Amino acid sequence: MNISAAPWSGSLLLPPSDFRPARTCLILVLALCLGACASSPRPDLVADAAYQQQVLQMEYWYLRGRLNIRSNNYSDTININWLQDTGAFEINLSGALGLGAVRITGDTGGVMIEKAGKEPFTAPSLEAIGTNILGYAFPASELLYWIRGLPAPGRIADVNYNESGLVATISQPDATGKRWELQFDRFDNIAGHILPRRISLEQSSYRLTLLVSDWELDAGDAG
Repeated sequence: MNISAAPWSGSLLLPPSDFRPARTCLILVLALCLGACASSPRPDLVADAAYQQQVLQMEYWYLRGRLNIRSNNYSDTININWLQDTGAFEINLSGALGLGAVRITGDTGGVMIEKAGKEPFTAPSLEAIGTNILGYAFPASELLYWIRGLPAPGRIADVNYNESGLVATISQPDATGKRWELQFDRFDNIAGHILPRRISLEQSSYRLTLLVSDWELDAGDAG
């Protein structure tokens, strides 16, 4: 609205001599309101320590998305479906460059990896996704937390938040000591939980982008 351009001189509501102070007050009120709107975070996108603890305690969730992988001489897109039920999980991967279909199941005691055309094998942790499937170190164990906008426990992390109190960046080493730089720039309110929709991960020459197209939560986790 352009207040100064309004035809107040012909108005029957305010005589010209009485308009100037009223207009000044109106402009001040509008400026204060706009300033409050600009600085106040969206009420549906505010995170705090209690909220982060709530997300950490999510027992059941499912996501569907894709992981874009870029390096100096490698590029691929992997479709990912991840079902987490308390400590147990099932992850299904498929990619364009010879990955085929991969099913990973397990819990904190170990994982089983089933790849199309090959014998199933077991591994001690999710880190095997990188070394045995993708061919390079991949922080799958940390991704269990990062994917929810949380730093992985047990290692020091530098975490920055945006004006809405949501995580903006995480800088943290993985289990092998390699430091990853993460950026979070899209979120969504899923059954009362604010969860990331896009995460960018960088480590040395590797640049990964995780795009989540769908989150599903158990009804018991919505409170």
